[in-house]
Amino acid sequence: MELLKITDKLFVVPAQNKGRFPFSLSVYVDAERKILFDAGIGNKLLRAFLHEYPVDIVIFSHAHADHIAGAGLLGNRAPLFVPAESRDIFGDLGAMGGKFFTDPQAMQYWDRLFREGVQFHPSAATRTYDGRSAFELEDVRLVAIHTPGHSEDHYCFFEERSGTLLLFDVDLSPSGPWYGDPGSSIEQYEASLALLRATNAEMAFSSHMGVLRKEVSKRLESFGNILQAREERLLDMLKGGPKSAEALAKQFPFTPRHMEQLRPLYLYWETNMVKKHLDRLIEAGSVNPSKDGYHRVS
Repeated sequence: MELLKITDKLFVVPAQNKGRFPFSLSVYVDAERKILFDAGIGNKLLRAFLHEYPVDIVIFSHAHADHIAGAGLLGNRAPLFVPAESRDIFGDLGAMGGKFFTDPQAMQYWDRLFREGVQFHPSAATRTYDGRSAFELEDVRLVAIHTPGHSEDHYCFFEERSGTLLLFDVDLSPSGPWYGDPGSSIEQYEASLALLRATNAEMAFSSHMGVLRKEVSKRLESFGNILQAREERLLDMLKGGPKSAEALAKQFPFTPRHMEQLRPLYLYWETNMVKKHLDRLIEAGSVNPSKDGYHRVS
């Protein structure tokens, strides 16, 4: 299996569907101890990777199923480091679904997607890390940065010696940030983006978009600006009269491009994100709720 070089020590591990959901790219650290970040590349590719490359440590960026689906294939090969915030649900599809979904129908669809389609392998954390953690090897120093917003347990890592940010699901997608879990937070996402910009990283990796080799801070800023643009889009959609959050979400104002077969999931997530923005617009005095839906304030 050929890996894509980020630096002399960091490499991208290719994934099924080019790393698009419900899969994700991994990162391999080729130092005196070998580190694998995440295990959502697809089971066939993961088996091939493990056959060819040694792994001493596995670190998971957060507990979303598209990043941990193959964790159970690792067996006792290496300790599994998971965020302290998600240790209790890590690797248990039922527990994860109970935390991430309030709509039983969407949860069943998600469960079937990962249990049958992706063939999720249950696993359990062996060790945890948090925002005080760093993994220091002879040629590499990886500092954990707690970056909630996308999820409560989301972490990025900064490799200080090469100035490389491992962004994981701060993915710099053209469609913008994702915060569709009940526990996701726009405000926390904004704070996390500011924290990441402050690293002045020279290069970055994202789990679904690959490697960015220039203008990392500028790209992070543009990525964050999409949040305000989304609120302006919602206000435009309310010009014609009141609409419910569900009616707004059905137009997919934030994620218009998605896999049709995954539409029930994206609608659930889109609705959650629309509601979070409407709450902010109410607080700002730009929108009022009523029994007819949400009204734009003139």
